[in-house]
Amino acid sequence: MAISSDSFPRSDCNQFSVDQLQQPAFPEFLRESLSRAGLLGDWFSWQEPDAVPEPFRGLLVHEVDMTSTLERHHGEQMILEVLADGQADGYYFREVILRGAATGRAAEFGLIEIEVSQFPGDLHEAILSGRKPLGGIMNESGMTYESRPLGYFSVARGKLPTKLSALGNDEMFYGRYNQLMRPDGSCLARILEIIPRSSDS
Repeated sequence: MAISSDSFPRSDCNQFSVDQLQQPAFPEFLRESLSRAGLLGDWFSWQEPDAVPEPFRGLLVHEVDMTSTLERHHGEQMILEVLADGQADGYYFREVILRGAATGRAAEFGLIEIEVSQFPGDLHEAILSGRKPLGGIMNESGMTYESRPLGYFSVARGKLPTKLSALGNDEMFYGRYNQLMRPDGSCLARILEIIPRSSDS
């Protein structure tokens, strides 16, 4: 299923890092996705990379896609559970849980906005089908891309909606706001990633 650039016109990645802002905040368009997921930007407390505790720091503070990072860490393939998806304002969005294929253990919650028109046409169907994580699709295709985290955060368990109960019952979770980019700087995806302490294998 090929998607035209007219259907998904927005392609610029953010040209700032949240730790460069005097009052860090998610950009307005991501706040819309947060709202759909039952989340508020004010619930997230931005952290300096060195302030993110282990095991979270090793899984978050890097410039690699999260799918392959979690697969290496857990020693198993990640599979996708789609909680919600749709199209809005020129992009495809979805809320997902990444789970271990063998154990079924939840390894990440992801809120992702995908600029489908920036991908080769032969990948559109795989992306929109929701059967595989985006990172796995990109890596298997041999696409050249960069992972550029914009910031790291903590969020209290009590703020998260009940649909994220699969992440466990720890009082505090950590995550990052990441973007995937083409070498020319055009945006492929913007991703909010939250991982549970259970990721400490």
